Amino acid sequence: MISQGLRASPEGIRAAKTALTDKTWSQHKLATALGITRQPVSKFFAGESVSRSCFVQICQQLGLSWQKVASLPEDVAFDATPKAQFKGADIDTLVREVRQKRQDKIQDQCNTMQMLDISQTVQLMDIYTNINVLEKITSLEWREISDLLKDFKSESNFNQLGGYKRQRRLPGLEAVLQHSKLIVLGKPGSGKTTFLQYLAIECNKGEFQPNRIATFIRLKEFAEDAKSDSQFNILNYISEEFLSCGIEKESTKILLTEGKLLILLDGLDQVPAEKADKVTVEIRRFTQSFYKNKFVISSRIAAQKYRFQGFTEVEVADFDQEQVEVFVKKWFVAVALNSREDGEAIGNLFINQLHLPENQHIRELAVTPILLHWICIVFQIKDGFTLNPAKLYEQALNILMFRWDEIRDVKRDRVGCNLTPLSKKKLLCKLAFITFEQEDYFFEKEKVLQLIADYLDTLEGINLEGTQLQLDREAVLKAIEVQDGLLVQRAQEIYSFSHLTLQKYFTARKIVEISQVQSWNSLVSHMTEKHWQEVFLLTVSMLSNSDEILQIMKQKIDLLMASDERLQYFLTWLRQKSSSISTNYKAAAVRAFYLVCVEQSSCNRPRAFVYTSGYDLEYALVGNIAFDPELALDEFLFSTVACVSELDFAFKHSLNDALDHVHALAIAFDKAVDLVIDPKLKQVLQKLKKQLPPIDSNLDKFKDWWEAKGKMWGEQLRNILIKYRNIGYYWQFNEQQKELLQQYYDVNKLLVDCLNSAAYVSPRVWQEIEETLLLAIADIERVRNLYINS
Repeated sequence: MISQGLRASPEGIRAAKTALTDKTWSQHKLATALGITRQPVSKFFAGESVSRSCFVQICQQLGLSWQKVASLPEDVAFDATPKAQFKGADIDTLVREVRQKRQDKIQDQCNTMQMLDISQTVQLMDIYTNINVLEKITSLEWREISDLLKDFKSESNFNQLGGYKRQRRLPGLEAVLQHSKLIVLGKPGSGKTTFLQYLAIECNKGEFQPNRIATFIRLKEFAEDAKSDSQFNILNYISEEFLSCGIEKESTKILLTEGKLLILLDGLDQVPAEKADKVTVEIRRFTQSFYKNKFVISSRIAAQKYRFQGFTEVEVADFDQEQVEVFVKKWFVAVALNSREDGEAIGNLFINQLHLPENQHIRELAVTPILLHWICIVFQIKDGFTLNPAKLYEQALNILMFRWDEIRDVKRDRVGCNLTPLSKKKLLCKLAFITFEQEDYFFEKEKVLQLIADYLDTLEGINLEGTQLQLDREAVLKAIEVQDGLLVQRAQEIYSFSHLTLQKYFTARKIVEISQVQSWNSLVSHMTEKHWQEVFLLTVSMLSNSDEILQIMKQKIDLLMASDERLQYFLTWLRQKSSSISTNYKAAAVRAFYLVCVEQSSCNRPRAFVYTSGYDLEYALVGNIAFDPELALDEFLFSTVACVSELDFAFKHSLNDALDHVHALAIAFDKAVDLVIDPKLKQVLQKLKKQLPPIDSNLDKFKDWWEAKGKMWGEQLRNILIKYRNIGYYWQFNEQQKELLQQYYDVNKLLVDCLNSAAYVSPRVWQEIEETLLLAIADIERVRNLYINS
């Protein structure tokens, strides 16, 4: 039943104009507040006929009696409901009947997913992973860059910045239960649509909101189906949808009026720009008219330029470790079509490899569901994370920038100045390179806008000035934020890249784009800085020939300790000792082995240098070194020397682990003696071993002996090792030398990693670098002279 229109009387118009003036509103602002177009407001003030519902809303907004404005008796009621009146029991019966009729349609709409690069559809309930939301929108918080840096303890927690640590993560279902009107915001591929589909399925089954009927509307399709202004009508859209399921329009209106629908409006950001205002106005009008229903709207987080009265906004949180694991185990069963047992076994293998230190860059991307899905595809095809990181990032960018929209047939508006995806990548390369070199993980909006303006100035055929330049740079920033999700607001007016690893990737792309000696020298100047290491690896993996940059790196490394005579002497010993060992392994790998052995046996605390994890450099050169008698012997002897130092320290400081060091000393020494082949060395070591008192639970007795004779015993051991094995020296590096050794180890490890990651290195350069690795300057010159003369 359609209500007849109403007209304002002359007295009513005067009262309305006075009320409008008192509120200091214009007619346009009144229309905006009501969520309607300006036309009915203009008609109202002109005394023309306006729809009954619209008339009443205008009067209520102005604080006036609609009856008085229309010169009607005060006892006239506004019949906003259909004539038929339902009692509670009748409504409940109607809800059950309608849900039954809608059952199949909702299942068809929402129970399957078309996933990226997967040919078959996937059942939503087989893959769905519960989401969490943040109750405060991080981009709306007023924080300073210094506040964000306080949370930035290490690169591994980059995704937890911007309020994540300080906010309670609320289960998505709980958020919907708490609020009758909810807007779910999130980054591209964060699972917004999947969550709304899940709500529809659960409601359809009666598991969630059992007293309501699910209605799922893709706003993109709603906008496409509206060919005229009159068709931007959600009531009619729902009525037609219900009518196709055999539900009369009168029943639909009753259910809406009684608030019996769970209305899910998906993808506000996907509505074409030319229709966005009309769709927004209609959502405002509809949600205010049928306010008793429960509403959930989804949109990308940076696209919320529209605010709806009465709606609470929440933000989809990134996946945490538990959610990643749940998703992965489901994926390898539901998507990869493995048996449950096999799928979960592969899922566990995926998770174990994901948590390895070298896969930090993959973990950072895996917090976004769409990227985690694609990483699972890669793992399934390659039986591991063997994809070149640069290729991994490039594919991730393509997914975020256009492929994810392509498979859903979402057409985004062209960026200001019609930037192509390639132009946007070049812009992001420039932004990343400048900010990363300045160690800016977070940057003010104005800085981003200026860099965008500078880039636009370099494009051919674009000549922007003044206001137009301001508008276009704002449009470019918003497009990158909304459409691609590659830049995110961490707080009001403060931006960062969505993933730190992508900032590094864009930085490396810019360096490759320049490809000049000057850029290589600039990059190499950051070689000792940990946060630049991934940039080095990405750069060499993208270069067609890495000879030049690797040679510059090697020259820089060789000069690092060149002026320190003691460290040069140490490197000379390292070469001499390694050369004395008969083994099939590369000389550089053996040098790396003894370099780490020296560190482990250092008698001073802190140790000679703090290496990262065991034999990283040696492993990078040759992989796992299999058992070699001579290397094993020296390793146990070095371990024995280390135990002596540890035991001295433990007894001196009365540590509780002294007994453990006593047993470790005995084990290492016994194994070393067993491996000795030289009869003279074996004899002197066995004699030294007999001097040790019996090692049992009587620690006090052993301690007394150690304090009386332990130092002398340790000196004897060192003298024997120096005489027979050329090891066991007191190097006694000072703090500066220790720091230099640490840097030297790290940059050599980086150089070897770059060799192994490079797309191409000429055999000559590879061999020269490898043969001069971990050598003193004099030895390097000797090797190079051999190359020159050969």
